[in-house]
Amino acid sequence: MQTDPVFSSYRPDPLLAVIERFLTESGLSATAFGVLAMNDPRFVHEMRAGREVRRATRVRVVACMRDARARDGENRPVCPNEAGGRDEAIEI
Repeated sequence: MQTDPVFSSYRPDPLLAVIERFLTESGLSATAFGVLAMNDPRFVHEMRAGREVRRATRVRVVACMRDARARDGENRPVCPNEAGGRDEAIEI
């Protein structure tokens, strides 16, 4: 059986692991998070399938998770529509 060279070289984006941990902690579904963070219900599903994420998107997603954690006492996380400021590290 021959191995697909493209698939064997695929490495999951480290941001995906952070998102997965956030989903577990927050209880949000992948679809709900995608809508909140990117207005894209397929965002997390596509990342799981290998979607590459631009720097500006990373900043926006990280800002969303930080904002949601800051609002932890409220009923549900609300993410900002636009991320501002400088590029942030993935660890949040």
